[in-house]
Amino acid sequence: MDNKKARLTSSNKEDTEIKKELGLDLSSEKKDLKDFQSAVALSLLKYTADLDDVYVERRLASALLFLTHLSSEITKGFANGDEKIASNLLADAIIECRRAYPDGKTKVSMKFH
Repeated sequence: MDNKKARLTSSNKEDTEIKKELGLDLSSEKKDLKDFQSAVALSLLKYTADLDDVYVERRLASALLFLTHLSSEITKGFANGDEKIASNLLADAIIECRRAYPDGKTKVSMKFH
């Protein structure tokens, strides 16, 4: 038990040092990401408000295709067609999402790639 506590304390110290090193305010980044996601979700709700289920499904599918296209274009733009870079960008995006919405089961690194 003491060994586990020592590892957690060591890990917390490392995380604090990394934050200081990088000059990051992760709480600000989390808030910005959540604000962005809320804006997208509210736009989707507004886009589908007061419609029959059939129309809501069509609009949501259309919005999903647009967001998929947009994410693909962003990734292509950063990766310049390099599959390895695109894969790394996707991994980084997943890490950022886990930071914003931690589930308590996944250990999240504070290091940026």
